[in-house]
Amino acid sequence: MKRTLPFISPVKDSTQSATHRDMYDKSLDLYSEDKYVEAFHTLLDYFNPEFRGKYGNNDGTEFHLPHGSIIVNIRIEGDSLYIDADFLNLPEKGRVAMLRQVADMNINRLLLPRFVKDGDRLKMEYHCLLSESHPHKIFGVLQNICRVGDKYDDEFCTKFGATRCYEPQITPYPTETIDRIYDAVQTLGNTTLAAVKEYNEQRRYGYSWNVLDTAFYQISYFAHPQGQLANDLDKAVDDMDEELPVAELVMKGTSFLQKLLATPKEKIAEDLYFVDTLVSPKGPSSLQNIQENMKDVYEEATAAMQAQDYERAAVRICYKFYEAYFYNDMQDDLNAIMVKALKESSEHSMDEAADILWTALDKIMEGEIESEEDSDMDLSGLMDNPAAQQMMEQANAAAVAMQQKMTEAMAGNEIQELQQKMTEAMSRGDMTEYMRLVGEMQQKMMGGLFK
Repeated sequence: MKRTLPFISPVKDSTQSATHRDMYDKSLDLYSEDKYVEAFHTLLDYFNPEFRGKYGNNDGTEFHLPHGSIIVNIRIEGDSLYIDADFLNLPEKGRVAMLRQVADMNINRLLLPRFVKDGDRLKMEYHCLLSESHPHKIFGVLQNICRVGDKYDDEFCTKFGATRCYEPQITPYPTETIDRIYDAVQTLGNTTLAAVKEYNEQRRYGYSWNVLDTAFYQISYFAHPQGQLANDLDKAVDDMDEELPVAELVMKGTSFLQKLLATPKEKIAEDLYFVDTLVSPKGPSSLQNIQENMKDVYEEATAAMQAQDYERAAVRICYKFYEAYFYNDMQDDLNAIMVKALKESSEHSMDEAADILWTALDKIMEGEIESEEDSDMDLSGLMDNPAAQQMMEQANAAAVAMQQKMTEAMAGNEIQELQQKMTEAMSRGDMTEYMRLVGEMQQKMMGGLFK
């Protein structure tokens, strides 16, 4: 593999979580004050501040909240809280097999909520007293219902022939976006398969595993699919972590990618749409959790860069960046750093790409996440203002004068002697003496500048 995988722009520029941590803390405070209804309302605001007004009644006692392909119904009645979500209509054939799996999910997938059968319809439900509706517990209940419902309804429709209780509220991608995504999957997929073939011939199965998994993460990143395609990608990623020989994992991953490339555009388009979600399937990112997750790869990539093993560094950092998007709603400041690096290193030679990617990873690990917009001032508007332009010219003249004084100060024997002492302190590893000399030089130079 001579060059890195191509970068494909995602359908969603911002991947930042919609949740508001301060609302969650406020909800906890309200609950501790026995303000149970207000605590629940504030918990909904934590998920998305627009949902209460958009999907609730005027009294704030009834909500019908869409999440992917299901709708979560919530009502406050008296001193109780009721939560339920229709799952699927049972099929005529395959009903018994589906009910067996549902019974297993009641034990192994659902926690506090439960599947219940209402005629030919299955639903998930949970209720409790408002006094028992601690925000942490209700968060878990809603998360559990949303993740199980949105994941398994597509799977059960495909596997057992079950039908939806209603059509999900979706906005399909525009035709041109679908065409772009389909073409991108073909390009990325074929490039990945060519790289895997090359690595397999060299028996470098670890590299094959990395580029395959990176491709699965990347498709999820730029296509942002829903429905069965999202489930299939999840399963492909899970399968790559099975306890099997790496060569066998590579074979399974290759088979999945080949099958995906053979899928007609119309079939893929069925799972390309925008939809409201109550609970994100991913976790909100933080600088700390991203740093902790990337620590091992940072050390590995740094060692590879020092050994001039640029291919290893580039492949591993690409993998780790796309993996971070797969599991996290990436905050905007981190997203800006990672996207810039992925774009600039796209389809570059391994030595060029490794330098770009490692520099971005080093920024993240050092906590230098100021966005490009913050650091690069746009001066075009200032230059149209005569007063501002005059201030800029004056500042520039002052800077030139200061630079001249600094040059004169640096020419002095005293400064040269300090520089020599600093070099000697650094060479023997005496950082205490070095920093003392730095401070002394600064004082002497500033004294000379302002005489």
